[in-house]
Amino acid sequence: MSPSTFEKLLQIVALDITKANTKMRIPICAQERLAITVRYLATGDAHTTIAANYRMSPTTVGRIVYETCNAIWNNLLGEYVKAPNSETEWEKIAKEFETRWHFSHCVGAIDGKHVQMFAPARSGSSYFNYKKTHSIVLMAVSDAKYRFILVNIGDSGRQSDGSVYNNSQLGFAIENNLLKIPKDSKISNNSDKIMPYAFVADDAFGLKRHMMKPYAFKNLLTDKLIFNYRLSRARRVVENACDIASSRFRVLHKPIIANVENVIAVTKA
Repeated sequence: MSPSTFEKLLQIVALDITKANTKMRIPICAQERLAITVRYLATGDAHTTIAANYRMSPTTVGRIVYETCNAIWNNLLGEYVKAPNSETEWEKIAKEFETRWHFSHCVGAIDGKHVQMFAPARSGSSYFNYKKTHSIVLMAVSDAKYRFILVNIGDSGRQSDGSVYNNSQLGFAIENNLLKIPKDSKISNNSDKIMPYAFVADDAFGLKRHMMKPYAFKNLLTDKLIFNYRLSRARRVVENACDIASSRFRVLHKPIIANVENVIAVTKA
C-alpha cells in the first residue's frame, strides 16, 4: 500500500478507531492501529509476531485488528462494493461482458470462495467443508472488470454454493427482482429472440430465470460446447477476482485463527 493510499484510508476510518485519553494510559493512535491491521491483512503474520514488532500483547493486536476491520467495512462498503441501482448500470455491465468475454445478457459472474479458519470451539462439523478444512463462505458477484459488486459473507463452509445462494439475502434479492435487473430484451440487433438478463455460475447453482449454468457434459453438440466454453470464460472472472484479492491480502492464504465473528470481519475488510 502506498503512503498516499494509507493516509487516505486513515482519514476515512480515523474517527471510528481513535480512542479517548484516560488517566490510566495514553491510547494507541489511529495511525498505528491502521498500520497493524494493514500488515496483518497483507502478510497474514501471527498476532504474536506483530505483537513482538510493536511491543504490545497479542490480545491487544487481535482487538485492534478486528475493530479496525469492522471500521474499514462500515466506511468503504458503499463506495467499493456497490451494486448497480438502475437498469442502465446493469446494461452497462452486460455490454462489458459481451465486449470482453463474448457472452450476451450477462450482468455478473457469481461463485463461492472458502475462507479457511481453525475449527471454532464446540462447532462440531458445522464449518467442515468438502476440502476437509473448516471455513466460512464468501459468496461474491463480480462485473466484467474483476470488481466485486455484491457479496454475502459468513455462511458455514459445510454448505454447498447452491445452498448458500438459495438461503442468502443475495439470492433472495436476485430471485425476487429487488436489484432492478433490466427487463427481457433481444440478445442482439440481428435476432428477434427475447432473453432475460442473468448471472453466470457453475454446476453448483440451479438453473433459474436470472441464473445461467453450463449444459451437462453428456454427448453435447458443437453449439452447446461453444456455449459452455463462453459461459465458463465469463464465469472465471469472479474466480480471478477472488484470486487477485487473495494475492494482495495474504491473510486469506492460510487458516485464520479467530472466532467466526472475527473471521467474518477480516474477510469483509
